[in-house]
This record gives sequence, structure tokens and C-alpha cells, in this order.
Amino acid sequence: MDSAQGGLLMTEGPAVDTTVTLMTTTGTTDTGHRVHTGTVRSWTAGVAGLVVTSHVAADPGTVEALDGQRVWVSTEAGEPGAVVPHAVFQAVAQAHRTDELALTGVMLLAAETRRGAVRVPASLPVHLTTTEGVADARTVDLSRSGLRLETDDLPAERTEVDIALELGTGLEVHARGEVVRVDDEAREAVVRFVQMDRSTAEVLERSVLSQLAKRNPGS
Repeated sequence: MDSAQGGLLMTEGPAVDTTVTLMTTTGTTDTGHRVHTGTVRSWTAGVAGLVVTSHVAADPGTVEALDGQRVWVSTEAGEPGAVVPHAVFQAVAQAHRTDELALTGVMLLAAETRRGAVRVPASLPVHLTTTEGVADARTVDLSRSGLRLETDDLPAERTEVDIALELGTGLEVHARGEVVRVDDEAREAVVRFVQMDRSTAEVLERSVLSQLAKRNPGS
């Protein structure tokens, strides 16, 4: 992740027709519409990049729900050589048409050129359950697709694990994962999420984005 870009105006944005997900920066009781989807139609930077505006096509329900809201916008991994294969930025959404949002005040929170999801440093308690028992660990970093953890009781590579992750909000989320890499010297392991229900994914996504925003106070 290129942390040096965090909190900066994102003058070179995702390409036209890129699919993005949008989420309000504050919680919502509308659990069925926490995460919205749109398609980038334009990205314009003003003089010296002082003003960045993007237009995102979306269904009328999304436009109505997000009009006037501060939002997090995430791109998916792009094609090799793309300007930003994956990025998260913050903006203010306003209805431009019934089927289009204008995003203004766009600030880049993080960009990841090597992986499909941006990571955020996080030290959170996590419990791994395998056929061998339960191991206590702490996360080193976290993304919506997996986590890196440190523990004295490392599982073997390719082990499937049940994950109980304690978020800083007092919530505990559960997922199924697979250990994809182990570093015996550092006592660290990388776990990829392989099964997670939608509500858990949304809670985890909000936690990651919240931590990214906190690390970029200027945003």
C-alpha cells in the first residue's frame, strides 16, 4: 500500500467504466443497503488538482440514499498497468441526475498496487480454531480479503481455520479462512478469508475503512 498517498487529492482516478462500491462514513440502520455499487463515468481534476470531481452512474435508489452523504468509495483490482489497480477514497456525494452521483472533495485514503484489497495496520485479538484446538493471536494488518497475524502457536500452511476477530468497536466477527503463508522466524501467518456472510463482510469493510480514515486526519 502506498501510504504516502493517503489524505491527498486523487488527481488520477480510476478509469471510466470502473465498478466501485460506495458506503456512507457513518453507520446506517438500513442494513439492506449499507454497500452500494456504481460505475465511474468521469474523473476531472481542476488546476493543480485542487478540485477533483467524479461522476458515478448508479440506480435511483442508490442516488437517493447517498445524496448529501460523505462516502467511502472503493475500486476493485484493475488490469495490470492501470493507474490505480485498487484504491479507497473519501468524498461527498450529491445527486447530479436521478441515475448519477457527483463526488466532490475526493481524497485518496489508500492505494494498493500489488493486492486486490488495501490493508490497514491493526492490532486486534483474533482466535483461530483448527482440528488441533484454539490458538490466540493478534492481527498485524487487516483487509476485507484477509489478515496477517502474529502468534506463538502458528498453524501450518494450507490449514483451514475458523476465525473469531474482535473489532475495536466491541463487535466480534466470524469467518472461515485458509492459511496461505507462514513466517516461522517472525512468528506470523497470512490468512485469506474463504467464507463470510454478507453482514460480516460489511462490518469488516466499515472497520477497515474507518481505520484508514483515522490514519488520514486531513481527509
